[in-house]
Amino acid sequence: MKKVLGFLKIYGIITFGAFLAALGISLFFAPVNLVAGGLSGIGVLVHGYTGFPVGLLMLLLNIPLFILGYKHLGSGFLFRSMYGAFIFSVLTDVLSFFPAITNNLMLCALFGGGLVGIGMGIIFLTGATTGGSDIAAHLLHRLFPGLDVGKWLLVTDGVIILCAAFAAGHAEACLYGVIAATTNSILIDLMIQGANFAKVVYIVSPKAEQIAQETMRVLDRGATGLYCKRMYTQKDGLVLLCVIKKHEIPKLKKIVLAHDPTAFIIFTGARSVSGEGFKNYPIN
Repeated sequence: MKKVLGFLKIYGIITFGAFLAALGISLFFAPVNLVAGGLSGIGVLVHGYTGFPVGLLMLLLNIPLFILGYKHLGSGFLFRSMYGAFIFSVLTDVLSFFPAITNNLMLCALFGGGLVGIGMGIIFLTGATTGGSDIAAHLLHRLFPGLDVGKWLLVTDGVIILCAAFAAGHAEACLYGVIAATTNSILIDLMIQGANFAKVVYIVSPKAEQIAQETMRVLDRGATGLYCKRMYTQKDGLVLLCVIKKHEIPKLKKIVLAHDPTAFIIFTGARSVSGEGFKNYPIN
């Protein structure tokens, strides 16, 4: 039963992310023929000239990419991504029947790019994509991990935008496409980094043992005691090292101050944390 619920949860999240991304394409990009990269950009460009459905074209173009994705990224990734691509394509065409919200290119670039970025970020956190340049970005990320997925998406989308601008001959539309792709990339990075972000806490107190015990009991977070020497008092002691989620900060502060109101607490950010007590998201 737990496996079934987990399965439904993952595919429900993928569906929700695809819905948001499809809103961005159908309500903001397609009505003004704004190409912001990816297969959706190619679909928007072809739709503008021929009226061919954007979602259907994306689905057809994804077939060879999924074959390549299976070879390099494995079956688990493939099945989730195939569903993501299918539901994204279907929702894109279904939502195209709704009227456009605005014809202002800047608003379409910002809001469309925002919806697509948030939707893609949600899908990426499940270990899936919607196909297209997403698969290319994942492959490039594995080959060259120095750039994260969002940056590689920006590179691949940039190439598509330039090709579309050359074909259409609209330099201004190309600039708006760059704005949309940049917004998309930034929000994908924020979604992924936000999911992995945590706080590293250093606590200097003579009551470090008591604080550590209550932290483990109340927050279910481990603590590491680092032996130190306080230079002002010349006494040996412990500095507690603890990694927590941002929403746990008030509870930790309450625990520390209850034992030692004069405790010295240092908070610093950790962009990504893995290990016991922290979920390993499929995309880093």
